[in-house]
Amino acid sequence: MSDETSILVLGMDELASAVARKLHLAGHAVAIHQPTPPRTIRRRMAFADAWTDGSCAFEGVEAHRADKSKDFLAALRGGAFIPVLRHPFEDVTTRWPWDVIVDARTETADAPEKLSHRGDFTIGLGGGYCAGEHCDVVIDIGARDPGAVLRHGSILREERAEDKRFADGRMVLAPRHGVFHAAKRICEPIAKGEIIGCVGATELAAPASGRIRGLARDGAAVARGAEIAEIALPKAEFVGIARRDKLIARSVAFVIEMERAGYAPITLESFL
Repeated sequence: MSDETSILVLGMDELASAVARKLHLAGHAVAIHQPTPPRTIRRRMAFADAWTDGSCAFEGVEAHRADKSKDFLAALRGGAFIPVLRHPFEDVTTRWPWDVIVDARTETADAPEKLSHRGDFTIGLGGGYCAGEHCDVVIDIGARDPGAVLRHGSILREERAEDKRFADGRMVLAPRHGVFHAAKRICEPIAKGEIIGCVGATELAAPASGRIRGLARDGAAVARGAEIAEIALPKAEFVGIARRDKLIARSVAFVIEMERAGYAPITLESFL
């Protein structure tokens, strides 16, 4: 692995953003790949708004959309911000050589991409990935062992309530297809029963009191059943990087540094 490590992070949700930010601050040449609009509504806990707005800042680091190859390459070399790529997956993973690919797309963990041939070193986050088949290393994102490293096999675990990264919130789903219009702002306090916004003429009331942790963009077209708002319960994390995501991001950075130095990291198998 070269001294100037190029890293592609797949995904743009809270976890992927925490990983990309950590690796960027560690001095690596990092890019984010997100070919379709990100589905996360926790927009103060991710780089998600950069996809639509062209740029955004998250916890002291900026991400900018790089639709042209020259802009992407200049950003990767300069290191002033993280470029966001919206190109097709095949183009991004075959056109440019990557030292490391980190698959942080937790919503696709049930059917992960086989990445082993697409980068010198590949990491999959969460269940569904098999080290040695899909990627070189799997890192656990569950509540019991967040950040634990697996170099052989996969993490087999049924999802329990405590494994959900944001189990301390109440989600509001779209009751119908339509256009969402917000009556509140993300991070605002809200009381149970207050109107969050509406889909068409249908008003949406807050199911609990707390803070608005997630909120779809005003004017967004939503499908029935789509997540459009989330209320973080009292004392829950609602902005910035969640504690569990920090642990996982640190683990990813540590594994990459160990790989660059030629050392095998401590793994989950060592304790079994």
